[in-house]
Amino acid sequence: MAPQGHPEIIDSLAAEYVLGTLRGPARRRFEKWRATIPLVQERCRFWEENLMQLAKGVRPIRPPPRVWQGIRARLNFTASEPRRRPGRALAIAASVLLVAGLSALLYWRSLGPGKLVEVATIVAPTGAKVWEVDVYSGRLILHAGQLAEHPTDRDYELWALPTGGKPVSLGVLPTSGTAQRTLTAVQRQALANAPQVAVTLEPLGGSPTGQPTTTPIFVAPLRASS
Repeated sequence: MAPQGHPEIIDSLAAEYVLGTLRGPARRRFEKWRATIPLVQERCRFWEENLMQLAKGVRPIRPPPRVWQGIRARLNFTASEPRRRPGRALAIAASVLLVAGLSALLYWRSLGPGKLVEVATIVAPTGAKVWEVDVYSGRLILHAGQLAEHPTDRDYELWALPTGGKPVSLGVLPTSGTAQRTLTAVQRQALANAPQVAVTLEPLGGSPTGQPTTTPIFVAPLRASS
C-alpha cells in the first residue's frame, strides 16, 4: 500500500527512484504507485527536473590515460583484466555513478528553502508561542516553541485552510526543535489560497482519512513576510 499520508516518505522514495538507487521489488512497486498516484508522479517530476538542472552545468571531459591507469593500479587490475572481467568494470562504473548521484542529491537538499512567502505564529491562550510556521516558495519550516503537553498516543497535525475548500494536511508538527519538509503541488496551492492554518490532535502519524478527525485546538492567520 502506498504511503499516501506521508509526503516526506514519498519525496524520499521519489528522489531514490530518480537517482536509480531504488531497485528490485521496491522499484517495481514504486513504478506502479507513480502510474496511479498523482502525488508520486509530481514528486518524481520534481526530482527529475531539478537533478537534471545540476547536470546541465557539468561539461563532460575525457580524463587523461594516467587517471585510468592509476585507478587500475589501486584496484590491482592487470592489463588484461578489464577484458576478462567486464562485470567488475561495470560494477565500478555503477558505483561511481551512484556516488555522483548521491552527491548531487545532497547538494540539492543543502540548498536554501527558497523565498520566504508567509508566516504564521501559533500562540496558546496563555500567550506562549507554541509553533512558528515559515512558508517558503518550495518548503515549509516549522519551529516548535513552548508546548504545554503532548499526549503519548496522539500527534499534532497542521492544516492549511483554503477559502472555499477542504483543509489540506501540512504534516505532523514537531514537539521540539525545527522540522523542514518539501511542499507538494497540492500543499502549495492550498497555502496560496489559505488565510489561516489550524492544528488538530490526530492519531500517531497523522489523520488516517486525509481530513481532520477532531476540532482544531489552534487557529492562526497566515501573514505575508515583511
